[in-house]
Amino acid sequence: MRTAAVGQKCPTCARAPRSARALGKPQHYVRAIGAGLGAAVLGGVAYAQLMAALRGFGSLLLSGLLGFVIGRVVVWGTRGQSQQPFITVAVVLALVAVAVAFLLVYRTPVPPRLFALLAYPVAGWLAVRGLQR
Repeated sequence: MRTAAVGQKCPTCARAPRSARALGKPQHYVRAIGAGLGAAVLGGVAYAQLMAALRGFGSLLLSGLLGFVIGRVVVWGTRGQSQQPFITVAVVLALVAVAVAFLLVYRTPVPPRLFALLAYPVAGWLAVRGLQR
């Protein structure tokens, strides 16, 4: 049983109807993907430039900052929506940004140093954190 405003309900009856779940409107998806993709490409290029200038020093911090900024851009594009579909959008775009940077620096999305692979999960995790207010 689940406690509800009207008393006890069974789990099936207590579940929110599909129409009440916030999944976003099509325009939110277009804005989130458009703004996020722009930020991912520009951020990936900037990340690549900084990695080349700093010779890899601070790469994980930069990837985390990039992921966080992409998360914030996705929230801005959706006008504050941060539920599940947009979490996936932000994480995928953060991974795209890191892949763009690695492609520019190393000519492959897989860097030669194994430690540099941590940039992918760091960027993805901080993209999720960037979605939260």
